[in-house]
Amino acid sequence: MKKKILLLGMIIVLMAGTVTAAALSSCGSSSTTAATTTTTTPAVSGPQTGGTLTVLIDQANQDPPSWDVHLSPNGGSTSVWVQPYIEWMAGGDIDKYGPRGSNVFKFNSWQYIPTAYQTGILANSWEMSPDAMHLTFHLKQGIMWTGNAHIGMAARELTADDAAFSGNRAINAPGLKAYFSTWCVDVTAVDRYTVTWNFKSYQANWEFFNVYGGSNAAVFSPESDKAGGADWKNAVGTGPFIFTDYISGSSATFSKNPNYWGKTTINGKQYQMPLIDKLVFPIIPDQATQLAALRTAKLDWWPRVPYTYKDTLTSSSPNLTQYAYASGDDTIFVMQRLKSPDLAKLDVRRALFMATDFNTINTNVYGKADLLAWPVTEGDPSFTPLNQLPASVQDLFTYNPDKAKALLASAGYPNGFKVNITINGTLPAQQDIASSLVAQWGKIGVTADITVLDSTAMQAARNNSTFTGLLAWAVSTVNPLTPATYGEHSNMASNYNAGEPIDLEAVATIQTIDGVQRAAKLKQLFSDMLNDAEYLPMGNPQILNCYWPWIKNYYNETEGGYHNVTYAAERMWIDPAVKKSLGY
Repeated sequence: MKKKILLLGMIIVLMAGTVTAAALSSCGSSSTTAATTTTTTPAVSGPQTGGTLTVLIDQANQDPPSWDVHLSPNGGSTSVWVQPYIEWMAGGDIDKYGPRGSNVFKFNSWQYIPTAYQTGILANSWEMSPDAMHLTFHLKQGIMWTGNAHIGMAARELTADDAAFSGNRAINAPGLKAYFSTWCVDVTAVDRYTVTWNFKSYQANWEFFNVYGGSNAAVFSPESDKAGGADWKNAVGTGPFIFTDYISGSSATFSKNPNYWGKTTINGKQYQMPLIDKLVFPIIPDQATQLAALRTAKLDWWPRVPYTYKDTLTSSSPNLTQYAYASGDDTIFVMQRLKSPDLAKLDVRRALFMATDFNTINTNVYGKADLLAWPVTEGDPSFTPLNQLPASVQDLFTYNPDKAKALLASAGYPNGFKVNITINGTLPAQQDIASSLVAQWGKIGVTADITVLDSTAMQAARNNSTFTGLLAWAVSTVNPLTPATYGEHSNMASNYNAGEPIDLEAVATIQTIDGVQRAAKLKQLFSDMLNDAEYLPMGNPQILNCYWPWIKNYYNETEGGYHNVTYAAERMWIDPAVKKSLGY
C-alpha cells in the first residue's frame, strides 16, 4: 500500500496557489494541517448564497441499493444517501454545542449524539413516560412535504399521521424487524402534531433507534410508499434539498428546497438554509479515482479520507485543509458460533485472537489507529484501559503465535483447521485486513480463504447467517449501547448480528433503565465480551476530513447523527473569490 501511495504522490502535479489565514480560520481545530504561505483574496462582506457543493460520502463507491430507507436490502447504506431530503425527529445541535458554539462536542461521532447535545428537527420536543413504555414526540407545526409532480403529490404539511405511518412501516419492514421486534409494539398519532411510540420493554439505545439513527428514525412519506419508494423519481421529503437527478454509476444531485423551514445564524444575522443551490453526491468506485478527484478539486469535501494519504495529500495539495480525527469505526471479525463447530469453541477463538498482530494491521492498513477501541472507545465511562482488564483479556491482545498454536492443539486442532473470511470488496481496507489475517493465521496452521462480496450481498450474508467468519465494517466504538445491542439481538433470525447466540447479560444491560446502574453493567459486559473472544476488533482508525478553503462557515463537523453530512452542508457557503484565486 505504501508503494502505491508514493507512486500516486509522484505522478500528481502540484497545484499552484495558496490561501489566506482567514480562509483557513473556519477549520476551528488545532488538529488541522494547512498551507503556511498566503496570498491576498478579495474581501467578502458576508455569506454568499448559491453554488454547488460536491461531497464524497462514505457509501460513494457504489450505487445505493435502494432509495427506500425502510425496505432497502441495506438500510444503513440507503440512509446515507437520502439524508439531504429525508429528516429525523432530532439530531445534533451543532450551532449551540459544536466548535462554532460552546465547542463541548466535536460532532465527529456518526452513531452517537449525547442527550444533552441533541436538538429537534421534525420534533419540537419529546419525552419518555415514567414507566419507559411510551415515547412521545411533539412535531413542529408548518413543516412541509415538498410534494412531487411525478407522483401527483402537492406540497402539504407534515402531520403526526405521517410520522405514525412511517414508524409502523419501519417496525414491520423485513430488514428492520430485528431491531424493533423485541421491544416495540406500534406507533400511534395522538393528535395532529403528537405521535407516540409504544414499547413492550425498555431499550436503552432508544435515542439511536427512534431519534437520529438513519433509516430507523427517518420519516418516510405515505405518497412515496404508494408510488414505490425504491425509485428515486418518487422521492418526497421535508429536508433542505429536493432530489432532482440520479445517474447510476455517476452521481445523485439535490437542489435547494426554497420552502425549507430551517434557519441558521451567521455573525448575528439569520439566514434560511441551505445557502448553496446544489448538493452533489458523486459515485466513484475506486479509491485512486476518489483521491484524484479530491486533488483536482472535482470534490469540494471528503470527510473520511484514509489517514495513510496524509503525507501525499500535503505534498500534492498544500491548500487542502486536513483535519485528523478518530473515525469511530471498528472493523470486527464476526465468528459464526451457531453454525461453525470450530468457532463455537472458546479456545479456538482465543487462539485466533492471539495469532492476530493487531499493531501491525493498524499500522499497515490504517496508518494510525487506537488498538483497544471496541466494544467501546476511550473517554466513555464504560471504557476500561487494557492494562486494567483481566490478564486473560490482556493475553488476547499480545501477539503470540506459539501460544496460539499450543492452544489450538489443546482444543483438538494440532494441525489447524480451515476458515472462511467474507469481506466487502468495495472497501479496500477489508482486502488488506483479510490478506494480513491469512498470512498471520497461516503461522499456526489455520488455512483461511477469502470470499469477496459487494455491500448488498454482504448484508444478505449477514442477515441470513450464510458465513463462517465475516469482517463487519463500521461497527460503532463511540456508542457504548451498540455492542450491547449486538448481544441482545444476536440470533439466527436477526440481521443485527446473525450467527451469534443471544447474550443474556447484554439483554439485562440494555433493559436497565437506571443510567448509573447500566454504566456499571456495561463496563462488566464489555470485559466479559472481550474475554469470551466473541469478535476480533481491528482497531479504531484515524481518518482525515479534507476540504478546500472556498468552503466557508464550516468547523469540521462531520456528523449530525447517523453518517449525516447534511447538517454541515446546509450551513456552508462557497466563496467564489477564493476558488478563483486558486485556479478553479
